[in-house]
Amino acid sequence: MASQEKSVPFRKNRKVTKLSQRLGVSTAACVLDVMVNDRHALVRDSAAFIVLLEKIWKARDVEAELIWTEIEERLRLADELRVGGIRPYKGGRFRSTKLP
Repeated sequence: MASQEKSVPFRKNRKVTKLSQRLGVSTAACVLDVMVNDRHALVRDSAAFIVLLEKIWKARDVEAELIWTEIEERLRLADELRVGGIRPYKGGRFRSTKLP
């Protein structure tokens, strides 16, 4: 899995604060799309969500490639456990916060 860097607190930044607020609105839009079963809107709003996330990562000097690598590794682990007959979720035989 991706190496974990030492956690350093971020300084407040108006740009990131505004992006974060927009991300919250985008998240709510995705939840609403799921609730009303609007597939087209979910695709559109999910794409907007990811774009906002990438903007926040860039503003905070976090390499998007590190995050995508972490997600791929979590999916790989989940698939590996499923093949082994292990249910990769809380309450199953295998517990991890690293699983999707």
